Amino acid sequence: MKTLKIIIIQCFHLSMRDSRLSQTFLNQKLSFVTLNYQITNAMNRFPLFLILITCLTFQSKAQNAVQASGNETKLGLQEAVNISLKNNISVKQSQNQVLLNDLQLQQSRFNQLPNASGNMSEYFNFGRSLDPFTNNYVARNINYNQVSLTTNIIIYNGFQLKNTIAQNDILLKATQFDLQAMKENISLQVVLAYLNIMNAEDQLVISQTQTNITKLQIDRTDKLVKAGSLAQSNLFDLKAQLATEEATVINNQSTLDLARLTLIQLLNDRNITNIKVDRITVPTPATSGYEAPIDKIYEVAESTQPTVKAADLRIKGADKAIEVARAGFLPIITANANFGANQSNAQKNYIQDGTKEQNFGIVKFNGSDIPLIVTQPNFAENGTIGYFSQLSNTANYGFGLNANIPIFSKYANKSNVTRAKIQKDNANLNAQQTRLTLRQNIETAYTNLTNSAKRYEAFTVQVSALEESFRAAESRFNAGAIDFVSYSLQKTNLDKAKGNLVQAKYDFIFRTKILDYYQNKPLTF
Repeated sequence: MKTLKIIIIQCFHLSMRDSRLSQTFLNQKLSFVTLNYQITNAMNRFPLFLILITCLTFQSKAQNAVQASGNETKLGLQEAVNISLKNNISVKQSQNQVLLNDLQLQQSRFNQLPNASGNMSEYFNFGRSLDPFTNNYVARNINYNQVSLTTNIIIYNGFQLKNTIAQNDILLKATQFDLQAMKENISLQVVLAYLNIMNAEDQLVISQTQTNITKLQIDRTDKLVKAGSLAQSNLFDLKAQLATEEATVINNQSTLDLARLTLIQLLNDRNITNIKVDRITVPTPATSGYEAPIDKIYEVAESTQPTVKAADLRIKGADKAIEVARAGFLPIITANANFGANQSNAQKNYIQDGTKEQNFGIVKFNGSDIPLIVTQPNFAENGTIGYFSQLSNTANYGFGLNANIPIFSKYANKSNVTRAKIQKDNANLNAQQTRLTLRQNIETAYTNLTNSAKRYEAFTVQVSALEESFRAAESRFNAGAIDFVSYSLQKTNLDKAKGNLVQAKYDFIFRTKILDYYQNKPLTF
């Protein structure tokens, strides 16, 4: 009998396309995949705020992740979000971009300050060298040291510095909104993965419950067959039904495992390899429709969405970029100052060392030759003048103004202005596209919410009716009034309806929270 059960399970997998129950399971799975795609598509452009995460976990346990037995980590939604944001590479890259833009802003402010530079040089001359102090050539080795200090400051450059600071400040704020959007993007992915796990757990419970019902029916039928009240074929049919349902349990367990794996990958923590989530309490959906119209939702969303704010800021930044480019046509006025001094081993100290007579020749006076002898003081070297004394003695300085007037730049300035205007036009188009996408996403979410409400209401009625119908069919089957095919069809229909009801519930709840987010409302359950 165990071999027969394995064969039936294998046959079930080979006939997935033809089995009505298998098609039901696939429809349920595809429906949830479609929901994920639609929500993810909206998320990529207009991710939910971090407030969604806090509100979704409002009634969950406020506790840290606790490592349980068997390396299983128990996580609440908020803990999962925090871990994911901490470890996500895209968030870290966005944070680094904010730091870079902040550094760029600070540097543009520092550019208003004067710059200063110092220079020190040392020269060595050998053989016949020029004395730097007497400008005479001497046959000796001379080393020559020179120091200088220069500084300049921009007085006027067409307000290029001022507009650059304003532009970088705007770009920094836009990047901060990008970081906020990135965090919301990752947070929403965690929420989706978390809800996928809860949905998969509910679907698994439904399939396991139906399998237990079939097992009870098999036990009862087995007794009736042994008593001779029912044919052996009824028992075989029920066992085949059980194998099919157990295959569905396996598939649902696989879906749950994949949902958990998705969340584990989002956490990006090597210490977390197996998780168990704390279930959050979600309310029973109210099918009366959303309280605010689409226009009202869009009006609020337009003023609160970080992507819209970032797009608007980049338009302002493009305006400043045009002003920066236009400054290329205006003159640049700078003030500068300099200081210099030098030192050499050729500059010596001299002291008087007695006198000496120097004969300048013969002078004729009254017919007589009179020698011209002059007594002069005699000087001797007494070492080299001190380094700082030489610098003080040779110090020189000056200051001045400089005006650089652009006359012809090979049309580079004109091209820069044209390029800046085109970039502003692109920024305007991007802002328009952002608003258009926002409105389309709101319209889609609103329509999907309306349809989800109708589906949930219809599935609620359907499940209630099918439960009554199945109870009646089960009683008639036990009494032998209907065949197994009729009984199996009733059970399959009930299983399908319950799965659809669970799917519709999560679909409706999540779409409601999306519209709540666009309304900038506190999201509570």
